[in-house]
Amino acid sequence: MGLGAGIEEIDIEPFYEAARLLYEGPWVAERYAAVRSLIASSPESMHPVTREIILGGARISAVDAFDAFYELEGLRRVAHETFEHIDALALPTAPTLYTVAQVLADPIQLNSRLGTYTNFVNLLDLCGLAVPAALHDGRTPFGITLLAPGGQDGVLAAIGRRFHADTALPLGALGWPQPALAPLAPAPGNGAVALAVVGAHLSGMPLNHELRSHLAQFVETIATATDYRLYALAGTTPPKPGLLRVARDRGAAIEVEVWAMPAEPFGRFVAAVPPPLSIGSIKLADGRMVKGFLVEAEAVNGAQDISDFGGWRGFVERAK
Repeated sequence: MGLGAGIEEIDIEPFYEAARLLYEGPWVAERYAAVRSLIASSPESMHPVTREIILGGARISAVDAFDAFYELEGLRRVAHETFEHIDALALPTAPTLYTVAQVLADPIQLNSRLGTYTNFVNLLDLCGLAVPAALHDGRTPFGITLLAPGGQDGVLAAIGRRFHADTALPLGALGWPQPALAPLAPAPGNGAVALAVVGAHLSGMPLNHELRSHLAQFVETIATATDYRLYALAGTTPPKPGLLRVARDRGAAIEVEVWAMPAEPFGRFVAAVPPPLSIGSIKLADGRMVKGFLVEAEAVNGAQDISDFGGWRGFVERAK
C-alpha cells in the first residue's frame, strides 16, 4: 500500500482447484504419452519419483480427460472475472521451505506443496514474476510471486521493479547493493501508440479490461502538464471523468496512466470511444505529447470540478 497499490481480497479456492488438476487430472497423461516408449524400453533411465508420477497418467480415461477440460474452462472463466477487478495477484512464492532430507523422505507430497501458489499458473494461462521480499541471517528467506493474465508481463515488471527497489535488499549472496532504480523508457516501441487514460480505464477500474483486450501494456503512472481540469461527468455508466484542456493559469496537474497499444488495435479502440469523450493529444508533466482521453467543453457545463483531488482515483477513494 505504501507504493500506491490498493489491496483487494479474493477467493483463491478456484485457483487451488485448477492446481489440483495439474497432478490429479489428464495433464499427467499428456506427459505419459510423451515418454511412454522410454518408460517401456528403459524405465531405469528415469528418476523413480518422476516415473511414478508419470505412470499415473496411464490410468486416465478419455472421459476423465473431457471432464477435466470442461472443469478447467469453467475455472478459467472465474480467473478471468477475478482479473477484471484487480491488476495482479501477490502471493507467497512458496508456503514454506524444506530441507533436502525432508524432500527425499516425501518427494511427491512436498514438491506438490511447494507449488501451492504456482501449480495453477500454466493451466490458467497466467504469467508470473518472483521477487525477493526478505532475507534473514540464519533463517529462511521469503519472497512473493506476482501473477497476471498471459501477456501482462509488462504490468508485473512495472510492479516488481518498484517493489524490489523498495525492499533495498542486496543482490544475492555477495551482498552487493541494488543499483539505483532506472527510469522507465519514455515511450513505447515497436510501433505501439502511447495512450494516457484518466478515469474508468485506469488499473483496477471497471473498463481497464478494454485496454487489455486490445493488447495494451502498462508503461507508467505520471501527471499531465498543468493545463487541464478534471470533471465528474453526469449520467455515465460506469462513472467517468472528463479531462478538459484550459489556459495554463487555470489548470492543474492530473494523474494519468500511460499504456502502450499496438497501432491496429488502437484504431479499433478509438472507433469505439463514445461521446462526449474523444481521443486527442495530451501534454504530460515532462513535456511529452501522447494520445489520451479528452472531453468536449459543452459536456462539463454544470459538472463537478474534481481537479483538486489530483485525479480520478483520488476522487473515487475520497467518495467511498
